[in-house]
Amino acid sequence: MTQNGLRVYNYIMGRKRLLSREQVLQAINRLILRNGMPPTIEELRTFLGVGSTRTILRYLDWLAEEGDIERWSGARGLRPLRVPKKGLETKAVPLIGEVPAGPMMLAEENIETWVRVPKDFLKSGGRFFFLRVRGSSMNRATIDGVRIEDGDLLLIRQQPVAHPGQIVVALIDGEATVKRLAQGPGYYVLKPESSDRNHKPIIVHDEFSIVGVVCRALKSGSRLLELNS
Repeated sequence: MTQNGLRVYNYIMGRKRLLSREQVLQAINRLILRNGMPPTIEELRTFLGVGSTRTILRYLDWLAEEGDIERWSGARGLRPLRVPKKGLETKAVPLIGEVPAGPMMLAEENIETWVRVPKDFLKSGGRFFFLRVRGSSMNRATIDGVRIEDGDLLLIRQQPVAHPGQIVVALIDGEATVKRLAQGPGYYVLKPESSDRNHKPIIVHDEFSIVGVVCRALKSGSRLLELNS
């Protein structure tokens, strides 16, 4: 550690809450993975649970001094120069194709590739897979504040049941779609949440099945991971 880095470290040591360089760098990498772009100071502060933006700026100064990140002017002006050395455990999840989130198409159950994600993405347990979004029928829906838009990758927890209000991948006559699940007396509704009024709700009874529940959206994942078909 350089002398300046030690000085910044010692200054932070006196604060009520101490985060390591690895924890801050890990948070930056996770936010980039989740949102498809570097975090703002406020986004990083919220994610880390830090009380003030000044404290976050001190951490960033520390990381920049140690060569962990590069910074420049602008709300998102930072870039990691390395991945955390420890503390980030990953697991491979298959990408099995695309789901239109609009006009329904046949879902091909072929694994295209595998994507490694932090294990805490999968903390709810079970089996997971990715689907690539095509279309705009859910572009007003959000998962943890992240919109579901064309080109995103959706992380799906595989399960045959879901609660009303959850965003699900459903199969109707072998065709897949992503919609918000709603329940009426004796029927269900698969509801789009779109800026395009051409997308209509789908009323179903027992003639559909649920493949899984959407638990995370990775912004522009198809492009960023170079997985476009």
